[in-house]
Amino acid sequence: MRRLAPLLVAGFVLAACGGSGHKAGSTTTTDSSAADRAQITSAYEQFFSAKTPLTDRIAVLENGPKFKTVVQGFASNPLAKNVTATVSSVRLEGPNTAKVVYKVKFAGSSLPTETGTAVRQNGTWKVGDASLCKLIALQGSTPPACKP
Repeated sequence: MRRLAPLLVAGFVLAACGGSGHKAGSTTTTDSSAADRAQITSAYEQFFSAKTPLTDRIAVLENGPKFKTVVQGFASNPLAKNVTATVSSVRLEGPNTAKVVYKVKFAGSSLPTETGTAVRQNGTWKVGDASLCKLIALQGSTPPACKP
């Protein structure tokens, strides 16, 4: 699995997610929370989908423009065509942050279950850039965009 991790990570970033439409919340906390969870799940699934255009992947990533070259670099990797993600849970931790448990799958294999973040920027839930940096670190290096 350790040898497969760099391939999965490369494919993951390349297949990074695309834009998700902001869903209007309802007047009740429960409905609003459900809408937030649905938008977060959608953002993660789109970010990891090879069918999502590069500009949309960058759009649903927290501080996406900062990571443009990272996402573009992985976008040229043919392995990314087989990457998907499945979200198993979302826990809201405040009005603008959430904990996300997900699994990245690649050509019949998968990385271990990961815990990431989602953040609300300008009213839209996005994949936390810390989640991307954590996955990239699995291959043994981190790009400058991941450094504070």
